[in-house]
Amino acid sequence: LAPNNLASLEGPERILTSPPPSSPPASPELLSPFSGSHLTMNRSEYTEIEREKAAADDEKKPKAVGGGGGGGHGIPEGELLGTLSLVGLIYFTAAGGAYGSESVLNSVGPLPVIIGHAIFPFCWSLPIGLATVELATAYPTDGGVAVWARLAFNEFWGFMGGYFSLVEGVVNLAVFPTVTLDYLLVFFRSHLSPQAAWLGKAAICCVVVALNMQGVSFVGKSAYLLSILINIPLTAMVVYGIFYVKDYSPWLDSRQNDYDTNWTFFLGILVFNLSGYDNVGSVAGQLKNPGVTMPKAMIIAIVVGSVSFLVPLMYGAVLDPNYDNWRAGHFATVGQMIGGEWLFYIMVVAAAASRLTHFMAELCTNAFFLQGMADERMVPPIFGWKHPKTRAPWVSIIANFGVVLSMCTLSLPEIFEFSNAFTIAGVILGLVTAIQLRLTHPDVPRPYAIPVGTVGLCFFFAPCFILSVYVILCLSIFTTSVCIGVIGAGIVVHFAINESRLAGWPGMQGTVEECTLFGYEGYNGETTETPETRPPQPRSDV
Repeated sequence: LAPNNLASLEGPERILTSPPPSSPPASPELLSPFSGSHLTMNRSEYTEIEREKAAADDEKKPKAVGGGGGGGHGIPEGELLGTLSLVGLIYFTAAGGAYGSESVLNSVGPLPVIIGHAIFPFCWSLPIGLATVELATAYPTDGGVAVWARLAFNEFWGFMGGYFSLVEGVVNLAVFPTVTLDYLLVFFRSHLSPQAAWLGKAAICCVVVALNMQGVSFVGKSAYLLSILINIPLTAMVVYGIFYVKDYSPWLDSRQNDYDTNWTFFLGILVFNLSGYDNVGSVAGQLKNPGVTMPKAMIIAIVVGSVSFLVPLMYGAVLDPNYDNWRAGHFATVGQMIGGEWLFYIMVVAAAASRLTHFMAELCTNAFFLQGMADERMVPPIFGWKHPKTRAPWVSIIANFGVVLSMCTLSLPEIFEFSNAFTIAGVILGLVTAIQLRLTHPDVPRPYAIPVGTVGLCFFFAPCFILSVYVILCLSIFTTSVCIGVIGAGIVVHFAINESRLAGWPGMQGTVEECTLFGYEGYNGETTETPETRPPQPRSDV
């Protein structure tokens, strides 16, 4: 295992280990267990040495407070992500509610939508989510697939895993300011000039950045609360449909014979709506008791996320069976049909809150991808700087903010295929990483493991691989060309960072703990409290 940032295998508690200060410098051949061409001993021998060193260090260190996640870095349990906070974070990085998905009814009709949203979570969302759970509970550290792929293969694939996730994340993030502003303009029944609209999007971005700077615990708890509030208007619509709708025949309608049926768009919407469950791997180091918290939260989020898409679309279709009307934002129109102006405005506010919270949650996970890569020195260590009080990765948050602000003029159709392409790339690498680590690290304790052998795991992931290939084959030539160019740029950046590190560039020297921001030291994983001096902390699942 990587000596700097991955969980030790010894003892009942997982403590992130680093070489003791008094240790002599490692020989050049042993600087990393990932650069196989430089090793003078095999991986298992190197890992055994690290285990012995970690065990010796652990005897000298105070035990982690509460034995929670975050690598046992001594953060009190109440400040880590609990089950409910994690449910909210997963829900908004993946589903985020049915608002904005209305156009699928226009593209193929109700029957394919019902069948697709009933089956797709089992052959797509569930395998991806459970693979993330297995990896996150075995290696509970920030960075997600960037760290796991580095361990399974080498530093190049670790960097590319983080790069795929970051690109997909910032592309998705670029849509949310536009969509949120559109809902707000509908609510106030106003229009803005292009310049004023850009300023409005910038203001929304600043609000979300400020919320993220409060820390991952704040983001998780806020997301959980809002996941309940935004679904209340849709629940009211569904309850109305249950009591007053008599004709359910529209559920059997399909537009497969219509000239404007778009099956490729429909599949792309399914991938777009029901993906993102792997993003939460980036905050695995922030979890309280990850072996229990992560599996529970993931299953709850997948079930709730899938149902919150399927049921409103089902009843929306029977309340307004004129599918030509179904465009983004049509739920508010249906609300007006059944409840009047007041329900229309409530739906609009809920939709805006849904997109804003989705923005906040995805910015959080994206920032932790970059921070985890900084911890492993795949990017400059300054990106790992955390505020000493909120422990939020401020530099990574601001870096994402800068990229999103430059892209927020893009609309959903322009980036839809592009986002799905990098979603697919990250999914494939994540699933292959899970299989590879089963082969190369079979003895690593896995608090949760998908209950099949390695061969069974390949079959379990097979639908994801097949769907991924199909989506890639459906990409337009333009999108494919852009994706190849972006991937090529990522490869160049990776080798440039490596060369700068070897050349002694100051920005790539040192560790995250040694970085300062305008003279201020960041959070370094230490706490001045001990189990003996700290007052009892109430246990909370939030």
